[in-house]
Amino acid sequence: MKTNIMKTNLKFLAIIVSLGLFLYSCSSDDDTIDPNADKNSERFENIEIGNTDFKVPQFNPDLHTEFDYTGNSKVTKITYDISPINVEEPNTGEAKWKVSNHLVPKDYYEGKLNPHIHYHVFFDPINKYLPKVRPAKGIYSLKITIVEEDNSESYITKQFEIVKKFSEVEIGTNNEMKLGSNALDIKFKYDAGNNTVSEVKYELWFEEWREGQNVAVGKWDNTIVVLPTNLYENQSIPNINFPLEINPDSPLGNYWLNIYVKESGENEAVKLSIPFRIAE
Repeated sequence: MKTNIMKTNLKFLAIIVSLGLFLYSCSSDDDTIDPNADKNSERFENIEIGNTDFKVPQFNPDLHTEFDYTGNSKVTKITYDISPINVEEPNTGEAKWKVSNHLVPKDYYEGKLNPHIHYHVFFDPINKYLPKVRPAKGIYSLKITIVEEDNSESYITKQFEIVKKFSEVEIGTNNEMKLGSNALDIKFKYDAGNNTVSEVKYELWFEEWREGQNVAVGKWDNTIVVLPTNLYENQSIPNINFPLEINPDSPLGNYWLNIYVKESGENEAVKLSIPFRIAE
């Protein structure tokens, strides 16, 4: 009788040990799984978030994103998720920016196997180009998720930084200039921290209205102007007051101004993008 009881106990103990080893094995495996890990990250190339260094000026009205995607079947859905990672406490007019399941409109990718995506997410969707709330300074993450026709998913997560480099920015009069004017007034202050400024340039984007230009009428065209070095060279916090010449025949409508500031020791310029209008 004792022998049978001992055999039963030994079998029970063996089951417990086996179950314990199984649970330990599963637990160990789970510890190595990152639920936020990228999937098919090699399908995403040439990624820009703000710029290729993933720096985004707080004075922008939105987050610029751009990338190339290579799929196995046509893209049917793209979503963005943005989360604060290491962010300063917000001041007045600031917030720890969070966006969940933001759907990129289908006309950016519908019917395409390998789309090139260039998309902007507004900081303040209600006020868009003149936001009343901007992201607080710090590190954020952007997760891009893509679904294809075969229902497969690919996603990649990148961190980007909201920087307070530009301040006291004035573009025209409340981001407008008068029709027929030949110059857009531009003023701003730039803080390079421990670096100095080595280059500043303006890039004007506009819908071409003239025949025989670089692009067809109605397509976006641009001009670039490098500012004189005496305005900023070897300065850490230059105050820039330099207008941009504008063709006085430029029509009414919406325009974009990019300001690129390159710091000593940095490979990539910090890009500020601000819209303005030519109005009557």
